[in-house]
Amino acid sequence: MGRPLLLLLSCLFFALQVHAQGTKVSGKVTSAKDGTELPGVSIRIKNSTRGTITNSAGDYDILIDSPQDSILFSFIGFTPKSVLAGQRSTINIALEAETTELEEVVITGFQDVEKKLFTGSSVNVKMSDIRTSGMTDASQMLEGRVAGVTVDNVSGTFGTSPKIRIRGNTTINGDTRPLMVVDGVILEDLNSLTADDIITGNANTLTSSSIAGLNPDDIESQQILKDASATALYGARAKNGVIVITTKRGKSGQTKVNYSGNFSIHLRPTYNQFDILNSKDEMSVYRELYEKGLIDITTSVRAQNYGALGKMFAQISDKEINWGPDGTLNEEFLNQYENANTDWFDVLFKNSLQQQHSVSLTSGTEKHNSYYSISYMNDNGQTISDNVKRYIGTAKNSFQFSKDFALDLKLTANYRDQKAPGTQNRDFDPITGRYKRDFDINPLSYALNTARSIRPYDSNGNLEYFRRNYAPFNIIEELQLNYIKINVADISTQADVTYNILDNLVFRSTVQGRYATTKREHIIHERSNQAEAYRADGTQYIQDANPLLYRDPADPSAQPKVVLPEGGFNNLNEDDLRNFYVRNSLNWSHTINAIHSINVFAGQELKYTNRQSRRADGIGVVYDNGGVVNTDPNMIAFLNSQGISIYALGIDREKFAGFFLNGGYSFKEKYIFNGTIRYDGSNRLGKSKSSRYLPTWNVSGAWNLDKETFIDFSFFNYLKLRATYGLSANLGPNTSALLNIRSGVTLRPTDVETYLYIQDLANTNLTWEKLKEFNVGIDFGILGNNVTGTVDFYRRDCYDLVGLLQTSGVGGNAFKNGNYADMKATGIEFAINTLNLRLRDFSWSTNFNIGYTHDQITRLDFNPRIGDAIVQGGAAVLGGPRRGLFSTKFAGLDQRGIPTFYDGSGEVVYNYDLQDRDNLTSILKYEGPAEPRGAGGLNNTFRYKGFSLSVFLSFKFDYKIRLDDAFSPRYTDFNSLSKSFVNRWSVPGDENVTDIPVILDRQIVNGSNPDYLSAYDLYNKSTVRVADGDYARLKSVRLSYTFPAALVRRIGAASAQFSIEGQNLALLYSDKKLNGQDPEFFSAGGVALPQPKLITASVSLGF
Repeated sequence: MGRPLLLLLSCLFFALQVHAQGTKVSGKVTSAKDGTELPGVSIRIKNSTRGTITNSAGDYDILIDSPQDSILFSFIGFTPKSVLAGQRSTINIALEAETTELEEVVITGFQDVEKKLFTGSSVNVKMSDIRTSGMTDASQMLEGRVAGVTVDNVSGTFGTSPKIRIRGNTTINGDTRPLMVVDGVILEDLNSLTADDIITGNANTLTSSSIAGLNPDDIESQQILKDASATALYGARAKNGVIVITTKRGKSGQTKVNYSGNFSIHLRPTYNQFDILNSKDEMSVYRELYEKGLIDITTSVRAQNYGALGKMFAQISDKEINWGPDGTLNEEFLNQYENANTDWFDVLFKNSLQQQHSVSLTSGTEKHNSYYSISYMNDNGQTISDNVKRYIGTAKNSFQFSKDFALDLKLTANYRDQKAPGTQNRDFDPITGRYKRDFDINPLSYALNTARSIRPYDSNGNLEYFRRNYAPFNIIEELQLNYIKINVADISTQADVTYNILDNLVFRSTVQGRYATTKREHIIHERSNQAEAYRADGTQYIQDANPLLYRDPADPSAQPKVVLPEGGFNNLNEDDLRNFYVRNSLNWSHTINAIHSINVFAGQELKYTNRQSRRADGIGVVYDNGGVVNTDPNMIAFLNSQGISIYALGIDREKFAGFFLNGGYSFKEKYIFNGTIRYDGSNRLGKSKSSRYLPTWNVSGAWNLDKETFIDFSFFNYLKLRATYGLSANLGPNTSALLNIRSGVTLRPTDVETYLYIQDLANTNLTWEKLKEFNVGIDFGILGNNVTGTVDFYRRDCYDLVGLLQTSGVGGNAFKNGNYADMKATGIEFAINTLNLRLRDFSWSTNFNIGYTHDQITRLDFNPRIGDAIVQGGAAVLGGPRRGLFSTKFAGLDQRGIPTFYDGSGEVVYNYDLQDRDNLTSILKYEGPAEPRGAGGLNNTFRYKGFSLSVFLSFKFDYKIRLDDAFSPRYTDFNSLSKSFVNRWSVPGDENVTDIPVILDRQIVNGSNPDYLSAYDLYNKSTVRVADGDYARLKSVRLSYTFPAALVRRIGAASAQFSIEGQNLALLYSDKKLNGQDPEFFSAGGVALPQPKLITASVSLGF
């Protein structure tokens, strides 16, 4: 009896002990999205103080008191989960990411607003959806992706900003690009350029894109803010819309390392794309030039430029070769050039490699997370004259010191080392209506405009020289001796503080400092053609003709002098940017009975932006002698006579302050009302308060119709009607209301002294460019949100637009900047996203968007000249769009094959007064807008198991393009010729069957009527030289494969993906009149190159 009782008591004691200690439950916590382990997950027993966290592998164990206990799992960024313990000893949990992902939140840069409570027009674009592997500038990837956003990639040269417009134009002469915001702070451009500046091809366009300093792999998303409600918090800077870029940040959980590598091949262009004669057909035209006396031995010895025919005459003149039989052309000499058919694209372009590598590391716990990344890009360039290397580093740390206090720190730096062909800025010639650029060696322009009968190498494989700018020239050598080096260093640091004063009152502060320096050095070697042109004085003919020789005004009878006896040039431009930004805000929110939600947001911001620019020109630099400088004093006098200084220093200090207040109210999340008011001031504007300071405002509302019960909206999963009306603004172009006094040097031969002159008159009434906008839109989702979309209609009234005004001349200035114009615009946008088919292993989705904006100038106090209106970029004319394309009215060829035109009264003439401002609309024909009014894109994505295929098309429509100049009264054998020359006027009567002008003979060229020569310039700008700009482009095709997890784990990785992608593959549709001319690219020369065709292979690994 005693022993069994003792045994029973022992068992009872043991059971009590087990109950007192609890039952052990263990398991693993992972992410439901990708199955990765989550360390640091908080685990506790409901209604108990007992808890633990997961270890680095996501494992945990915890004691429970009863099978009825509930275990709570919580982790930052994931939805908390509660499970009943039951009788289980192992519980594995997969946590879902929080539902407020990017697509459910609108990121304005000031606030993160739930999409259902947002009243503005906005689109969030995930970088993973638009990432184009070979592209190095994230802003270029927006082309065709968002309704109402037009992206013109006007140049493929690295560093050049695309021309981005949101909902058309809001300015006539200013910058049309939207405000760029990165992680809540405005990203200042390295230099300020207008929309017209971007297409010039000048060297400063290479530093026009600050986005080029961001690593695309660091970007999480781009939020496009379109209307007055969406941009309201940016006030007097957001007239052009806002693009908010959010970069990646650390995540709590296991440390992850990701690598991505892109390897791209540039595909060079071919002559099959273009309307250019081959060398044999060229030579037949050159023989006609000879027969008409335009090229002969007398013209060649004094010619500025010559090709094969001129070289033959020069060698005959120098007794190096003989004439042909009976004094004819030396056909044996010419045949080697007639059969050359040089492929300049093969000579100057290359199928080169571009590579990008990026490594990132993320880690974190509930208290701290980090994101670090480095990237390297090396582009060997499209041509033999350009290349670039870029280095970027980012470090981001977030600290959650308590539930009420958080601190985010960010440090970014990027460095660029770039080479580009040497170039001068282009100038507009108001006499001919043409842009010209001296010493242009742009490889594309050279390939398109240089005779194919010219050879880069002679028969022995040595460089062969012809004449350009009165001096020997070979393009290969020139590109080696005449180039630009660019170095950009950019560093910024940012701190974001969040403090919860109360549960519903939050204080936030953002502080950023940034320093960027840009160095642009143009090296012009002493053996370059550009330097040798200053020494070209071999004959009396050349001495009389060469404008680069100095004619001493103190000695008019003296011979022109060489002012660069030795050496070349070293032109240095340096720009420094110092930017400081601070914003403080308070956000109060309160909900009453889960029915009434109130939110008030207020704050202030302050910005200082100081820019300093320096230019110094070294003259007579002997590079082969270690850079010794020997400057001829006459060169300084020569430059002074043209008003050119060899040194300049510019300092620009901008100060900007703003205060803002935003209030929002929602009733049952069904009816939402929002209002914003800002008060901004800038030191750039007039002294009067009404000019310098500007209040901007917005009122908006939204109605979530799907939540109504009085109407059956069950067909819709989501349906919201929204409307907004508000005022926003921007600073105008070159805006300064202050008196601008500068110094100069007199041009007198003796008694030289400095003097002061008024550059800009004071303008106390100069004020902001303003925009009032009304927008109404609908957001919808149907069929289980498998079909979602938006429709928007808007009207925009732009007024007080800034431009050049003619003055009375009082004060010494004939022109000044003023608020001289108004403009209105209406538009519509439509976007739809569909999941067309979803099976077990297969899905097919489609994204389509289209936007159209019609703008019209309603007030213009100063008209452009006729010469301004007929250029490729168009001009602003009352009643037309921001840039309208105008043409001379072609009246046909006369009986001699010379172009004629109708004037304003219908009379047939050969010339116009290009300086006329008053009769422009009666003399010229309006062709249409010079910028696309409509644009859109279509993307289809197919997925099968680990495979994904994406096909993306972009398109633009409703605009006109001026064809490149192809005709001249004076042709040379240095220039290429259009295939249309085959159909040129040859004999009387041809004017009835062709529009191609005759090649003038020497008698008319040297005759007394200059109008015949002007007729050819007008012909290039005539109604027969216009094409439709509408096009559809196969922008990209991408095939990727994600390797199975089991296979990837064998190599010690967590994920792996390989893809191959083609970009800019084909123009599916464009006007046949373009003959290979890219409708998106302006052949401006300089540093501008078209977007290349790329084939890219990419690999992505996660560890």
